[in-house]
Amino acid sequence: MQTGQVGQPYIPGQSKLEEKIRYRLDNEGHSLLIVKTKITDQEIEDIKSGAVELGIYIDGPIIFLLFKFGTSKWNDAPYSWHTVPSGIRVYPQEAIEVGTLKVVLVDATDGLVKAVREIPLNPEFADQLNEYITIQANGSFNGLSYAKHINMVYNQYTAEEMREMATAYMNISY
Repeated sequence: MQTGQVGQPYIPGQSKLEEKIRYRLDNEGHSLLIVKTKITDQEIEDIKSGAVELGIYIDGPIIFLLFKFGTSKWNDAPYSWHTVPSGIRVYPQEAIEVGTLKVVLVDATDGLVKAVREIPLNPEFADQLNEYITIQANGSFNGLSYAKHINMVYNQYTAEEMREMATAYMNISY
């Protein structure tokens, strides 16, 4: 995952980006990319140095990374090992770093990085996440079924409700 530096373009030469939240494990490790508009100073502070809560919710073939920074509401990022581009897709044991989550906040309107943070995952949480990814990677995959399942989950649950059903949880308070 390219991280960039705060104040620099996330993608050099590209000033407008599509809003998205993407969690993935790739050859560099665990990463969470948040690209959005109307970023507040509080959101920047929360991601840079606020309390962190993370959870894992599994629904069928999908791993949802649940997250909350500081005063924000719970949010989520669906994940499938099979959707990571093949050139950077690895099993957890092949990644450079699996004990840290790299978080990057980018303003979609100008493409500039607003916050970067590396969050140490507690060992139990990291082990659980890496185990779920390995199990998922060794299973079959159907892209259409995956997309339909994500929509079904979003029609049934909020991120807060997924957090209440999470199979793993960790927090870091400051």
